[in-house]
Amino acid sequence: MRRRPLPIERLAASAVAAAAISSPLAASAQAIGRAEILALSHSIGRVEARLSDGRVGVGSAITVAKGILVTNCHVTSRAVSVKVIGGGMPWSAIEEVADVTHDVCFLRVPDWPHPAVLLRGASPLRVGQAVSAMGFTAAAMTLRMGSVTSLHTHDGAQIIETDTAFNSGASGGGLFDDEGSLIGMLTFRMRGSSGHYFALPVQWIRERLPRESQWLEIAPLEKSLPFWAGGIDQLPLFMRAASLEEQERWNDLRTVAEFWTAQDPDNADAFLALGIAMHRLAAPEAAIDSLSRAVALAPKNAQAWFNLGQAFRASGNRGALRRVIDTLAHFDETLAKRLRDESESPQTSGDISQ
Repeated sequence: MRRRPLPIERLAASAVAAAAISSPLAASAQAIGRAEILALSHSIGRVEARLSDGRVGVGSAITVAKGILVTNCHVTSRAVSVKVIGGGMPWSAIEEVADVTHDVCFLRVPDWPHPAVLLRGASPLRVGQAVSAMGFTAAAMTLRMGSVTSLHTHDGAQIIETDTAFNSGASGGGLFDDEGSLIGMLTFRMRGSSGHYFALPVQWIRERLPRESQWLEIAPLEKSLPFWAGGIDQLPLFMRAASLEEQERWNDLRTVAEFWTAQDPDNADAFLALGIAMHRLAAPEAAIDSLSRAVALAPKNAQAWFNLGQAFRASGNRGALRRVIDTLAHFDETLAKRLRDESESPQTSGDISQ
């Protein structure tokens, strides 16, 4: 079974130095405050999408303008009518604007009384920053705290990978930064994985805010799939690599990762994937080269450092392993401790992992 998504040179001294002198992420990350949580909870609604057979699909939606909410198209794609629940009251959506490929659908709910959230501006996101996920589980609003674990470039923006867990009912919910600004829309996770949850970028929402002429009556949408739900050959490279890694198809992962690094030579995740593949294919020097490139490109990417440490351990380079552990401890003590504990245990084969 392949992994399916549900509605990834030598140790660079400069990279070590850059990571070591930076402020620890764990110390700098701040959770969203209670006042922001209360305010945002009023701006997120529970979507009830009634299907032609009488069944009801559920999800979440975010208020982005007066009387306008955004949700995932996969929540409403088969709906003949849609209601949004807020403050215990149902409000009817009368029109929609859909971008099925990007999974971004807007709902016009003219009587919706709740305020719009603040959309984050152009300031870049960073791996490790604190985030909060808000959406509905059944009929209850849920809040989960976590961090950005990776950023994946796709179609002119960055898909946000986070460790803030959410279920399918939260699809269409919001991912917020520590100031309460919307940075993404909760959308999908990778089946069979833990800690791999993805949000669409707020840039896609801002760029697609509807013009008056675009609104259409609520009706079942075209049958095309969102970008994350196709066959493995149609998935973005970061998802394709993750799927192959889950299946332990190391030669195929190497092929995809080599293509990925050639297409995007500044992408740390591409070199991380290649490093994992090379390690599994018993090519330790090539693995270390690729993983060192990954940490040089992304000095605060804890997963890249962790995997590099495991590669050095497998190669028997204890000195380099100790330097990696010391560096990793600056911004992810949990992974550093795990690597430290593994380094003190007997060597096992094939121990590289995320």
